[in-house]
Amino acid sequence: MPLFHRLMVTGVRFPALVVLLSLLAVTAAPERVEAQSVPHPSEIFGFQPGDDYKLADLDQLYTYYRALAEGSPRVEMWEIGETFRGNPMYLLAISSEENLAQLDRWKEISGRLARAHGVDEAEARQLAQEGRAVIWIDSGLHSTEVAHAQHGPLLAHHMAFDESHETQRIRDDVILLYMPQMNPDGHTVVVDWYRRNLGTDWETTSPVEVYHEYVGHDINRDWFMFRQNESQAVAKQLYEEWYPQIIFNHHQTAPFPARIFIPPFADPVNPHIPPLVVRGVNMLGEHMAKRLEERNMSGVVSRMSFTMWWNGGMRTAPYFHNMIGLLSEVGHASATPAFHHPDSLPEYFGSGTHRISAREPSIYYANPWEGGWARLADAVNYHFETSLGALDIGSKLKEDWLFNIWLMGNRQIEAGQAGDPFAYVVNVEEQPDAGEAVELLNVLRRGGIEIHRATSPFQAGGREYPAGSYVAYAGQAFRAHLMDLLEPHAHPHRELYPGGPPEPPYGGLSGWTISMAMGVDVDRVDAPFEASVEPVDLVPVPGFRIAGNGDFGWALSSNRNDSRLAVNRLLAAGERVHLYTDALTDLGEWGAPGAFIVENGSGTRARLESLGQELGLHVQGVASRPSGTLVPLSAPRLGMYMPWTANMDEGWTRYVLREFEFPVDTLRNADIQGDLSGYDVILFADQNAASILNGHSEGSRPPEYVGGVGAEGSENLKRWVEAGGTLITFDGASDFAIQALDLPVRNAVAGVGTEEFFIPGSLIRTHFDTAHPVAFGMREEGSSFLQGSRAFEVDDENQVDVVARYSDRDLLMSGWELGGPEYIGGKAAVVRAQLGSGQAVLIGFRPQFRAQPTSTYKLFFNAIHGGGAQGEALIGLRGTWEGALAGSR
Repeated sequence: MPLFHRLMVTGVRFPALVVLLSLLAVTAAPERVEAQSVPHPSEIFGFQPGDDYKLADLDQLYTYYRALAEGSPRVEMWEIGETFRGNPMYLLAISSEENLAQLDRWKEISGRLARAHGVDEAEARQLAQEGRAVIWIDSGLHSTEVAHAQHGPLLAHHMAFDESHETQRIRDDVILLYMPQMNPDGHTVVVDWYRRNLGTDWETTSPVEVYHEYVGHDINRDWFMFRQNESQAVAKQLYEEWYPQIIFNHHQTAPFPARIFIPPFADPVNPHIPPLVVRGVNMLGEHMAKRLEERNMSGVVSRMSFTMWWNGGMRTAPYFHNMIGLLSEVGHASATPAFHHPDSLPEYFGSGTHRISAREPSIYYANPWEGGWARLADAVNYHFETSLGALDIGSKLKEDWLFNIWLMGNRQIEAGQAGDPFAYVVNVEEQPDAGEAVELLNVLRRGGIEIHRATSPFQAGGREYPAGSYVAYAGQAFRAHLMDLLEPHAHPHRELYPGGPPEPPYGGLSGWTISMAMGVDVDRVDAPFEASVEPVDLVPVPGFRIAGNGDFGWALSSNRNDSRLAVNRLLAAGERVHLYTDALTDLGEWGAPGAFIVENGSGTRARLESLGQELGLHVQGVASRPSGTLVPLSAPRLGMYMPWTANMDEGWTRYVLREFEFPVDTLRNADIQGDLSGYDVILFADQNAASILNGHSEGSRPPEYVGGVGAEGSENLKRWVEAGGTLITFDGASDFAIQALDLPVRNAVAGVGTEEFFIPGSLIRTHFDTAHPVAFGMREEGSSFLQGSRAFEVDDENQVDVVARYSDRDLLMSGWELGGPEYIGGKAAVVRAQLGSGQAVLIGFRPQFRAQPTSTYKLFFNAIHGGGAQGEALIGLRGTWEGALAGSR
């Protein structure tokens, strides 16, 4: 490392000496870019990145990067998107001036090799020799892990101005794509919280709100669905624009007392991941570890906690795109230093088969950390050196990385063209929820999957498909991603030790087949077939149709999630909308129980036509008032509980509600304890009962953020339900509802150990009573997503309806389950309990989990639309569907 840089990185400041050294450097090498044209980060921040008690905020970071891009010919910077709160998202390209002048050519080469179509081996080798390795490094995804965002300015400055042989070689061989802030909104939340509490008892606590508009930590759980603005913007760069061969995702939760975790990862490995990806990850991890040892940086551990099974993380999703995904987890995620006495270090760390000595060297912990001071500067330096390590090996093996991404893609194409499967086919118009079928296809598109539309009818797998059907051929470079999202998963049974409890999968997920979660029929076709097709970029909404005599009104099918969005807009516009609780047999799909009927009025048809075209709805005329029961709907007055414990599930729920335009108010502890008469419906997202009741303990946060709803809030909530309110709870919050409302319902798996019952993020077969208002529009059989979730035992069937039951056969659809048939098979999954004039709807799982299982959105959408006065009307209609319920009890 040059002396100038060492002085700056170590925090030593001798202005005159620095100027003299810089002038000597410029005089000795006139071709060098002058660093003086751009201030060092410390000059803009007023402190050295990594200094104790100091964090550069978003404005300071962006000011530096703008100055760097404006002042250095080796740096380009552009905006790739915008966060929910309106902050820009920037991407930097750092390389030699000559390389930046030809960025379009390097991007073209990277894309052609990654997609592999039409490129033979000879051309692939020529392109690999000509091209530049594209390496993505990012910071700031998890905002509470503060060091990686602080290391970014030092890395960028070094890559732009350092003149060592290593750095010059890297600039010549590599296009560094540096994403300095993956979660700008969250960074602001965390830095503001730290500065506000600096010097208090709460200096090292985490914020009381999620560090993102909606999802907080789960911003790193959105990398196959791409729901959030941030993940969508980045995915476009990864899978449509640049196709980097190496992706390095920095984090900061090293297993203590290690100073850093880097690959190799622990087992299991997802069988869809190409072996060359696994080997590449291992090689890069070992190279970074070697670099750290050369610099006498101890405490490097591998093969612990983090695995290669789950798709959906920022560094894991690239595996399924033939890219090398790296993860660092550095210790000490705080600007406040801490001292760890050597005697206080544990004897062992890790768990199960990965439990190792914290004091004795081992294969994957060769140089144990001996304790002492842990500072932000140390963490910054670990991030800095591992970033350089990835760039170094990326440069040295530049042609290998470029050629191998082609090699893996070509192998995937050949495997898919051979069949088993040959393709997946989706006939949108035959789906119960055509809108979700389109959304599934677009989820695949956002992940870089090639989708084609049939221009004429064709045969495949013994079936006839009409023109307009969509085909995803398996013969494409990202075949692994396609199959991983559409095929069932079978997570291996793993134990913490022989005969012991199960080893939880990393990320809490073992199965995530999106066709099951979204309730979309996707046909796997194994044998090759021929069809006339055209590629599509964005799959359009289903075709709009309006038909029939609408003298009385117009029917919207209960099968479509988007019917609820349309209803919310229609209610907001003052239209008269009714819920029809019977079946309109002469209307086909529009006549299923729970159809929404919009009374005809001035401008109604025009409004429906506009909505129908935007959302792809089918609207059917209703000539005369139906003979059955019409329940008039009004815009629900909806409140949702938001604790001070930064509940991500609340954030995901709020995201989904806003996507479907349900007006929702945030209710805090004091609100739950106060006047609730202004609300028809109150929703509690997944949260355990003790946390809802008690919140943060006294002294653990500033006084205004401690406590939960308490006994006062529980009693107030019960009175509100008895007076006619509708309470909806997800998963763990159902235990709170059972206690607070004194319901004749029990959690059937309460107190059962994981040795006996264990479902870690899996899709479970579930039967729904589609005659029940809470399940209107659901399929009779579908999936529920369970992650440590519950089933219910009903003690009073006169007070409690069973809306859904877990299957008592073939329970597991995708993932891993242990003891499921015994403990939840045939038991209630969703119940509705009457209490006075009101009701409580308890959903034993998370029906909106990370905005993935869209097939179960209807459960809480229906409960919301059926709240308040509508709820009282539906309770009064109990007899009309009593017979249907009898079969489900």
